[in-house]
Amino acid sequence: MAIELAGAKMIAPFYGTSLYVWASVLGVTLGGLATGYFTGGRLSHRYPGKQLLFIVLVVGAVLIALMPISSPRLMAMTADLGVRMGSLVAAVFFIMPPLVCMGMVSPILIQLATEELESTGRIAGSVYALSTVGGIVMTFLVGFFLIPEWGVKNSIFLTAFLIAIIPMIWFLFRKKQVVGVVLFAGLLSFMAYKSLAADSIATDKFEILHRSEGLLGQLTVVERPFPLGGILRELWVNGIPQTVVKKGFEPTSGWPYVHRIATLASIKPTGSRALLLGLGGGSVAMELLQLGFRVDGVDIDPRMVEVGKEFFGLEETDAFSFTVDDARHFIRHVDAEYDLVVIDLASGEVQPSHVFTLEGLSDLRRIVKEDVLLIVKFQGYLVGEKGLAARSIYRTLMDSGFRVRHFHEPASTVSDIIFIASLAPRDFSKIPTRDLNVCCRALNYTHEDLLSDGEIGVRDSLILTDDKPVLELINSQVIMEWRRARMPNAETFVEEGIPLFH
Repeated sequence: MAIELAGAKMIAPFYGTSLYVWASVLGVTLGGLATGYFTGGRLSHRYPGKQLLFIVLVVGAVLIALMPISSPRLMAMTADLGVRMGSLVAAVFFIMPPLVCMGMVSPILIQLATEELESTGRIAGSVYALSTVGGIVMTFLVGFFLIPEWGVKNSIFLTAFLIAIIPMIWFLFRKKQVVGVVLFAGLLSFMAYKSLAADSIATDKFEILHRSEGLLGQLTVVERPFPLGGILRELWVNGIPQTVVKKGFEPTSGWPYVHRIATLASIKPTGSRALLLGLGGGSVAMELLQLGFRVDGVDIDPRMVEVGKEFFGLEETDAFSFTVDDARHFIRHVDAEYDLVVIDLASGEVQPSHVFTLEGLSDLRRIVKEDVLLIVKFQGYLVGEKGLAARSIYRTLMDSGFRVRHFHEPASTVSDIIFIASLAPRDFSKIPTRDLNVCCRALNYTHEDLLSDGEIGVRDSLILTDDKPVLELINSQVIMEWRRARMPNAETFVEEGIPLFH
């Protein structure tokens, strides 16, 4: 389980965390264990005795320790295969080999412990029960503590060390097994060197200011030269930019959609209460605070608020509160009424489908006022097969009782889509500019810049429900296109010797 979790985190900065990536990781995990079970069962009869067990453990520990070293190159080599095949092939080469070794352990243990045929079932049950309990413990330990605190590399090194320590003790008491002792000493030296060696975090193209692993995956704050002058500072979630500012101009966002949301929200009076689902680096939150809103920010990852404060100009004021929670869970349990709700959610390139279902929007209606303004930021297309996901969100909003308008600039690539919804008619023809920041006033958005004309055809769209959470599936082409567009960043890291994970 530690290998599976860490392997998925290693893949995330390059291939993301979409359904296809998780399917690759889970499939390779099961395939590796099945291969190990079969191979271990065969070899345990051919080579009875403890030596086979300890050799398998040592080899497995070495392969585990090599995972953070080999995976970046393997993923760079498979990049041309695309998200689905690339993530699968990479996982086969750096996740499957150690899992084969781990799978071999159980049948070998059963063979060693079985003295009589009658006891086979009891012994097999005990071995698999203990291995499952160990998997549960390592899942919680690695997922909740080790990766967030130590990072992927050191967590995987600790796993390798724990697996190798028992065969080390056995080899030490068998003086003839010098090779085993040398291998283990070499493994320890290798892990210590790689763990303590300073990682290069700056090149001519990038400088890494922050990197951490956690619930959403990898957060990275990078700075890179801006072609028109100055330095851009970006927050990446699993390699996908989530927040962009120009250094020295924090917290002003470098993305138009943030200022478009602020301009739309400015029709609400000063002092209104706003709910922001998805904090990111805090750009939208700061825009709303400057407009005089009282803002409740919600994000499932506690690192977001700290990263926002340290690198993106997010300020802690009496008008701003932050809650670590899942957006849907927060909506269902909060005791408040909101004048404005902004949904700006994405884990890298994947939007959480449960927030956009009919039931999720019904939960949302419970906590908003009758004159609420709901702004939903999405990415993708509106027309054609690739636009099915966006059209389905639009239709689900309408079926939830909202009046829905939208903004979208048609493009040949993935672009921002903003849905503007309300329970009562809204007039955006007169936008007050008194509270807008300098950047928003300079953009001087007209009515046409805020709202697109025409209705969206929804005849072929779906009503999203909890019973059929298909948003990621129907948006899969967009997700893969978005990820492919960001792969060059990860490839550049590998080429220039910057580690993909710390």
